[in-house]
Amino acid sequence: MSKGNRELRDVRDLAPVDHARQLPRLLRLLAAQSTQLTNYTALGAAVGLGHQTARKYTDLLSQLYLVRMLPPWHSNEISRITKSSKVHFLDSGLLTALRQLTAARIKADRHLFGPVLETFVLAELLKLVAAHGDPLELFHFRDRYGSEVDLVIEDSEANIVGIEVKASATVTEKDFSGLRKL
Repeated sequence: MSKGNRELRDVRDLAPVDHARQLPRLLRLLAAQSTQLTNYTALGAAVGLGHQTARKYTDLLSQLYLVRMLPPWHSNEISRITKSSKVHFLDSGLLTALRQLTAARIKADRHLFGPVLETFVLAELLKLVAAHGDPLELFHFRDRYGSEVDLVIEDSEANIVGIEVKASATVTEKDFSGLRKL
């Protein structure tokens, strides 16, 4: 049995997959969108799936620990449910491979490094959260004006910590605007 067929069999063990050939395409597209808000309608259309199937397959990839959907943080529980999650890869090496990033490409365009660094930071935080004694949840923050914070950690008493990940050599006052709003 080829490696590709073995992987599809493993996926089918978790859930019925009618469009298995679209899964690798969806995974590559999710890599291109890593650290961005998720639009299942656009994702599905790009790979020939309906939005519900795109969501179902993304959830499946999450169960396989390939991606993590980071829900929005909001003080109103209803707003958390209605706002979009951000997709993150759990392995910065896989993300780099799927985006076909090389050292030369990153050197030529430093903006390509931001999602990889944010993915790495999230993966490390998930390890710390798992080892922490008290339950902690991870979110992202974005308001209607476009202010955002990459990662928000909330404990069981609703205390929060915002983390902004920057892949630049300098930090400006503007880089703190999302943290101030949070």
